[in-house]
Amino acid sequence: MTINNQLLETNQTTGSSRMKSTFLLLCIALLIVSIALYLNTNITWETLHTYLINNRIIATYPLVNSTEEISKIHVNRQFAIFACSIHSSVQSYSFYTPITASSWNRVGYQAIVIFVGDFTLPNVLTARLKLSRAYLKHVGAHVLDVQCNASYAVKLSQLVRVFSGFLPDSIVHDDDYILTGDSDLMPLKINGYTLTNGTDGFIFNALCCGTFKRRGKSYRMYPS
Repeated sequence: MTINNQLLETNQTTGSSRMKSTFLLLCIALLIVSIALYLNTNITWETLHTYLINNRIIATYPLVNSTEEISKIHVNRQFAIFACSIHSSVQSYSFYTPITASSWNRVGYQAIVIFVGDFTLPNVLTARLKLSRAYLKHVGAHVLDVQCNASYAVKLSQLVRVFSGFLPDSIVHDDDYILTGDSDLMPLKINGYTLTNGTDGFIFNALCCGTFKRRGKSYRMYPS
């Protein structure tokens, strides 16, 4: 029993160290890419790609443990959908969209990214926003625009994901699987998002948000 416990503790320590190293590498990579993009808003995809390769910024550390068996189940297509407001004061939401889309591609999901706001306003698509949209198309994401008043663009960006089942057949089909997420939530381990027989879907941290009251009634809030 003592030997087994020691082996278990060693494995747990090794796994924890690998996850910490992976997280640290990702943070460093994101920091360097952020600085590069914000210093030069006219940077192109080719320039950024060359810069990353020459300076070896791309993290090659395996995110999936080599002891884990990755088995892909033959299911219908899988999509991850998330949205952001083009008027948000937090620019990181739009900045992270191509990185998040690539993360979903890595675990077997196609990305659907929706930008919400008033596209009729002059110069509303800034250079940095255009850069993010160009990267999204480069990684194969579906990019959609939803026109609305700027005053409620943030709220609509939170709600529009729920109606992804109404997207045209040119993007999704009735038997496809759609997972809702956020532009700053990136999946790491593939086995956390792999559908198994008898699984209709996932709800992560379902009891996180407590309850809220509306017109005298109490409702439980679930993450979308």
